[in-house]
Amino acid sequence: MSTTPVNVQIPSDTEAPIIADFVEHALRVAYFDRQHWVSLPASDWDAPGVYVLMTADGTNRVYVGQARKLRGRLQQHNNKEKLPWRRALAVKRDTTAGFNTAEIGYLEGRIAAELNALHQITVVEGQSSGDETLPKHMMISLDAFVKSILGALRLAGLDVSRNNPQTEVEDEQPTPDSKRSTKPTRVVTVADLVSSGLLQAGHTLYLSQAGKEAEGSVTADGEIIVRGVSYKSPSTAAAKALELQSSNGWVTWKLGNPAGPPLDTLRQQWLKQQTEEAEK
Repeated sequence: MSTTPVNVQIPSDTEAPIIADFVEHALRVAYFDRQHWVSLPASDWDAPGVYVLMTADGTNRVYVGQARKLRGRLQQHNNKEKLPWRRALAVKRDTTAGFNTAEIGYLEGRIAAELNALHQITVVEGQSSGDETLPKHMMISLDAFVKSILGALRLAGLDVSRNNPQTEVEDEQPTPDSKRSTKPTRVVTVADLVSSGLLQAGHTLYLSQAGKEAEGSVTADGEIIVRGVSYKSPSTAAAKALELQSSNGWVTWKLGNPAGPPLDTLRQQWLKQQTEEAEK
């Protein structure tokens, strides 16, 4: 289980925002109630970033947005609400340059998509398409921020847990290599393939099944992103991508192009490497 180091500043002034610094990615998060939004210092928070507005009526409705000037946009939401929000968080980079408009557009889409995929949350007018104009290496870097922002939402008390299974039967049963033992050595994950170098962050995966086609991309920590939502299990990702009840993602996901090698080929290579290492 990985953890994210966070430094939290709780001011003595009860109307001032609580500030959380996510050290690894230099993200600064402000938590505040709607009635106290004016306490956000313009000098710090008229900066580019993303924000999430949350209700307090038990409906778990949220609004995900992005702005070049966060404080100014929050003022607009306070004056003319699109959602009866009662609390919010705002996220910016704690760096000199900060985010640019393409980066916050991408993050807005990713956060909205991740939240919209949760049955217990309803995203109101959220942007889920994201900004796809960024170079691949920048998307990979921003994908790492998404987990920190979801973690920030957990600190705000929002339930961002998934009830859908992240490990399916197909993920636990490597397809046997006919030349080797038919007994699976261990559960293999996409993260194992990435850490070994057999698969790289940013690689595009393709699949086709039951007359449907879809694409996905690999993250640096070994997840597969489909329509803005990340999945640890390739089978879950495949089923969600194709809107099917189930799909053996190790077989259906193809690397590089629709006719490329399946993920299972890389899994077998990884198992072979592990066997050879153990025999040395």
